[in-house]
Amino acid sequence: MEPTPFPTVPAGRPALDELTALALGADPERTSLPRLYLGLKGRIPRRTFWLHGVLALLLMGLVLNVLLVIANFDKDTSAKLANLVFLWPLVAISAKRQHDFNFSGWWALIHFVPGVGSLFLMLVDGSVPGTRGVNRFGVDPREALARARISSAH
Repeated sequence: MEPTPFPTVPAGRPALDELTALALGADPERTSLPRLYLGLKGRIPRRTFWLHGVLALLLMGLVLNVLLVIANFDKDTSAKLANLVFLWPLVAISAKRQHDFNFSGWWALIHFVPGVGSLFLMLVDGSVPGTRGVNRFGVDPREALARARISSAH
């Protein structure tokens, strides 16, 4: 058996070479935007959370809200519909971010607390560093990407 330069992964998790491919986006089925915005499994680093989570969802929410106003919905109804459409993707991204620092994704349900829930979780998810190495939710996405970059450079 050929030795692997990667650490081992807990039973039932994909092999690290698969995870490296995921970090690079080599498996589009697993790294697609629907999986990022709708799925609850895996880990994402802070940068992905801010770029593909918060900023993208805010921009999409703004666009949707403007379109709903143009379609003659009143502003209050437009805001409620936009929030409803984008709440689940925010919960999914937040759950993956919490997995990165080895917390249960159930904490993402704090987004449903009116007023302060989403703000609190955005601050926590956007500032707490992820667990280094493998945790119960998978391999460190930053480590997988770094290893893939090193191996592709050779």
